[in-house]
Amino acid sequence: MTTSMSRRQLLRAGGASVAGLMAAGAVAPYRGFAATKAEATISGSLTAWDWSPAPDKYGEAQQSAFYKWFPTQYPQVHFSDTIYGYTDLLPKLDVAFRGGGGPDITRAAIAWSPQFVNEGVFEPITPAQLSQMGLSIENFWPQALQTVRKSGQTSAFPLYGLPTNNEAMLLIYNKDLFRQAGLNPNAGPATWEDLAAYSKTIHSKTGKYGYGLVAAINSGNTPFRFCPAMWAYGGSIFDELTAKPTFHKVGINSPGTVAALELYNRMYNVDKSVPPSALSDQESDMYTLFLDGKVAMIIDHPSAAAQVHQLAPHIALGGALVPKGPVRRAVVFGGSNVHIKKGTQNLDAALAFIKAYESPNWNTRLAGLGSNPGNRQGYKSAAQQQRDKMLLFNNITLEMMTYGVNVPLVAQGAQIWSQTIPSMIQRVLTKQQTPQQAASQAASEIQGIMGS
Repeated sequence: MTTSMSRRQLLRAGGASVAGLMAAGAVAPYRGFAATKAEATISGSLTAWDWSPAPDKYGEAQQSAFYKWFPTQYPQVHFSDTIYGYTDLLPKLDVAFRGGGGPDITRAAIAWSPQFVNEGVFEPITPAQLSQMGLSIENFWPQALQTVRKSGQTSAFPLYGLPTNNEAMLLIYNKDLFRQAGLNPNAGPATWEDLAAYSKTIHSKTGKYGYGLVAAINSGNTPFRFCPAMWAYGGSIFDELTAKPTFHKVGINSPGTVAALELYNRMYNVDKSVPPSALSDQESDMYTLFLDGKVAMIIDHPSAAAQVHQLAPHIALGGALVPKGPVRRAVVFGGSNVHIKKGTQNLDAALAFIKAYESPNWNTRLAGLGSNPGNRQGYKSAAQQQRDKMLLFNNITLEMMTYGVNVPLVAQGAQIWSQTIPSMIQRVLTKQQTPQQAASQAASEIQGIMGS
């Protein structure tokens, strides 16, 4: 029987696997953190905006528990929260902040933060305030901290927010298709060249597609899978691979980018070992093909492997690091941050909110099943032990995060990420341009977007 489901439907179905854990006390009242007597006297009003982790049922339950628990710790604070859909929150924030309004506290995706940080919308967090919350910059990933500093800032402080959760992807593969193709089922491809060779072998010997290549235009899914290959070959969008990137110098017209485009072209047009629908497919489409046993390898989050295990337990799953290239191994560093609106009338309450949100157990629970705690102290928490029971290959994801590279931390980053890069790939796969021509045009487009 063929299964055809969207990623949203998959997550809903996969949510059934955590129902027992939730019923067993995963969302019980939290006792690992409590406001001090002094903090409990904080008064005034505080508003918070966030987005729903739906359809992650575990994540929804943790978020609901937190937003019900927080006001009990600060009874004199008039607290209100609004939970939006993920795609709805950014435009709401944009309009509110530009009009001089907006919430006292908000969460923002890593890709959104730079716009507001550089526009001076958020309150700076000082070393003293960080210490008062029981935190230090060593608790957070360096890549994540880059996203809460102003462009060109070389000092560690101030921080204009704190990371709440971070994630990276891994390679997930079908061991049975590996066996049928005569490949070692206990090891994924070590390099991107190996991945292309494995893909060709699998397609030749089994008739199935080897790799779930994603190339849809106007989709962030596409660069999330292409950029790790580009970076592995030494290419870049700007100077994001340097120790202190400025995101001023355009670097996409480089031999590394051309090499990654050549790899994609080989798999799609020469070997034909990837689905021809890749030009319009997003992550959810390739995921469905993988679930149906029609694709052997995909790049995705560990939650995806857990969902496959729940929906198709007959598939023998393997997990591996995203392949390396001749220059490095790399993956997109994802996640989100929490910010305080500049000039808030209740800074004490806002800092108390962040202190609670970033406490190890809460922070880990609030990461849901699609991410990991931004506060790395959470990796040793009881909540992490519980999450480990629900996730497959999360240890691989945590290792991949050490190779994480940020998306373009510029206000124009979303356009470059979702339009410029996918369009560059499409021009190659449709044979409109050579890899070199496509990279050159992408560089010109980025320069135009940046006004340089």
